[in-house]
Amino acid sequence: MDPMSLRTLPPSERAFATFVILALAAFLGSGLVHTARQERAGTVQAPAARPRLMAVLEGVMAPNTSPAEAAIFRTWVQGGATREGFAPVEAVVANNCASCHAPGGQFPRITSYEDLRPLALEEASDSLFATIGTRGLHLAVFPLVFLVAVVGYLRRTGWKGRTILVGGCAVAVLFDAGQWWLRQGHPGHAWAAWTGLILLALTFLALVAVVLADLWHGPAERKG
Repeated sequence: MDPMSLRTLPPSERAFATFVILALAAFLGSGLVHTARQERAGTVQAPAARPRLMAVLEGVMAPNTSPAEAAIFRTWVQGGATREGFAPVEAVVANNCASCHAPGGQFPRITSYEDLRPLALEEASDSLFATIGTRGLHLAVFPLVFLVAVVGYLRRTGWKGRTILVGGCAVAVLFDAGQWWLRQGHPGHAWAAWTGLILLALTFLALVAVVLADLWHGPAERKG
C-alpha cells in the first residue's frame, strides 16, 4: 500500500486530517452563503440598513464624490432603489463612474440600473469574505480550497472512483469561475450563479464524505 495513503496514517494524523478537511468545508460553506446572499440582493424589495453602495461612496470613494452627489445616491436608495428614480443617479454615474467601471474596466461594473440596484440593496459587511471580495472568492479562494482538499487528501484515498470525483471538482470550480468572469458580478443570468454554487457545494460534500470514510474505515480494512 502507498505509504502516503490516508489509510496508513496513525490516529493522531487522521484526527488532524479530519480537522483540516472539516475546517475547509466550514470555510467554503460560509463563503458560499456569503455569495448566495449577494446574488439574492438583486431580488429583495427593501434597501438594507447600511447599503454597500453608500458604505463605499461614504468610505473609500468619498474623495471622488461630492456631498451633493452622495445625497442623490442616498435619496435613490432610501426610496427603494427603483428604476423610476434612477435618472439622477444615472447622470452622476455617467459623469463620474463609467470611465473606470464600464464593462471590461474595474470591478464592479456600475453603468446601469441592473448593476447598481444589488449594491443599493445589499447590506455592507466587515466580514472576512466581504474583505476578500466576490471576485477573490470565485476566482481564487474557492479554487484554492478545492486544490488543498484534492491534492492533500482526496488523491490519497483508496476509493477507486476518486479520479472521477477529482474531475467533478475541477468542472465545478471551472464552471463557477467561468460564469462569474463572464458575468463580472452582473445580476443577469442568475441561473448560472446558482448552478455554480450548487455544483461547488455538492462536489465538496462528496469529497468530504469520501475522505472521512477513507480516514476512519481504512484501518479496519487493513486488519482484515
